[in-house]
Amino acid sequence: MVRYLFASSLLLLMVPLPAFAGLAQSPRHISGDGAAGTVSDRQIHAYASALLEIEKVRQSVSFRAEKLPQDQAALLKSRAQAEMIRILGRHDLDAETFNRISARVDEQRRLRREVKQLMMEERLAI
Repeated sequence: MVRYLFASSLLLLMVPLPAFAGLAQSPRHISGDGAAGTVSDRQIHAYASALLEIEKVRQSVSFRAEKLPQDQAALLKSRAQAEMIRILGRHDLDAETFNRISARVDEQRRLRREVKQLMMEERLAI
């Protein structure tokens, strides 16, 4: 389920997410490609929060698009993509960073568990 969640968000978005302003900024190396692979704790928290919001949009659109003619479904999906980009902006993330983190989450079990834990904590806090 979690793997599907990340993969579907990666395909729909192509946008990275920003970090929360109040969280620590200790960098974390998540790939072998130098500075481009460094992600802060704030970005991980932002990623988890944005992913929750994005998944809600994706599920809503997917459900509604099935019942619409193709042209209307395409318009709905386009609007949803714009909303997903706004979500990323609210979390100070861009598509590139979001997708880079998504790829690492798929590859690294420890990071995947951390993101899943952050998402569960946020759901419970709502």
